[in-house]
Amino acid sequence: MSWIRIRDRRTAQRIAVVDGYGFSAGVRYRFSLVHGELSLVAEAARQWFRLAARHPRADLAMPSVVVDDLWREMVRDTRDYSSFCGAAFGRPFPRPPAPEADRPARLVTTLRLAQEDEGCPPEALPLLFRIDRELGVKGGGHYLADCGGRDDCHELPGATCLWHITGTRGGRRWPGRLLLPPGGDLGGGGFVA
Repeated sequence: MSWIRIRDRRTAQRIAVVDGYGFSAGVRYRFSLVHGELSLVAEAARQWFRLAARHPRADLAMPSVVVDDLWREMVRDTRDYSSFCGAAFGRPFPRPPAPEADRPARLVTTLRLAQEDEGCPPEALPLLFRIDRELGVKGGGHYLADCGGRDDCHELPGATCLWHITGTRGGRRWPGRLLLPPGGDLGGGGFVA
């Protein structure tokens, strides 16, 4: 049982590194040239990194364009990023793969973990999924927790309904939430965007 306490203590230390991380002056400057203010985006990026630190084996998808842009700026500062990854993850932290067929399932996993991180109910979107829309990021990720359709998705141009993202295969429907099978893997359902 002591290995569980050691793992929990290590995870808490890694979360503290993520929460206390100060973005370098170069990252802040380059990011502000394109996007302006960093503070809200930095909080969304910290949420993303907390998910990765808490769940190192989870198959995550990056839902935010602006957080991804900040992450790209961090990677450019190789020495600082390497130090951050060592302290926060115990290893280099690779960028997630480009959108693929399994992206819907990875988005649902990321949503569930981000909701846990933020302590929000299943029908609410955590910051990582709201940030692009709140900041009006052109070409950003725009998500709905639920489009309102039960059997069929009410497709809305430019928005992704996270309720229907996996299609009809996968999790069971329960009022107000999608129940995931153990491990959060929903299989290869259809993608509605």
